[in-house]
Amino acid sequence: MLMTHSRMRLEKSENLTTLIGIIIFLVFWLNIATFPEFFFFSPIENSDALRRVELVFSTIGWILMSIVVPLILYLYSHGRRQILVLLPFTAAVWPVSLIIAQLTTYIQTGSFYIEYLRNFPIFIFTDIATPIIVFVVWYDLKDARLKENVFPSLDELINE
Repeated sequence: MLMTHSRMRLEKSENLTTLIGIIIFLVFWLNIATFPEFFFFSPIENSDALRRVELVFSTIGWILMSIVVPLILYLYSHGRRQILVLLPFTAAVWPVSLIIAQLTTYIQTGSFYIEYLRNFPIFIFTDIATPIIVFVVWYDLKDARLKENVFPSLDELINE
């Protein structure tokens, strides 16, 4: 059977998804182990109501990015093709929560808090590069699957 160019590209992309998921998982959890006070805290203890909401949103975001995104990539590369539909939603919460927190910090204090990127460059990977990588992978896999006409609709995913 002759493979089309888009099918070969899809298979190569599938082979990388597990590796990318493992790298995301490891880097996030090594970062979490290095800076546990940044990730493990009680958002409810904050006196500012807006900040409490942001911290809960951020906590959900890093859990999704550090556990659920790698799991989706793993499951996808092992045949669960329908799960790809969830990837952009789970990957978006973390960077959106960071943007909202930065905007709130700016509104409340008059300046952004981005020094942490200079002081701790690993956050450039987790906060900027990882979401970009995940969206590029998602777009590439989605595009290849659309060309092969094997991408399920959301209705098909729900009814499965």
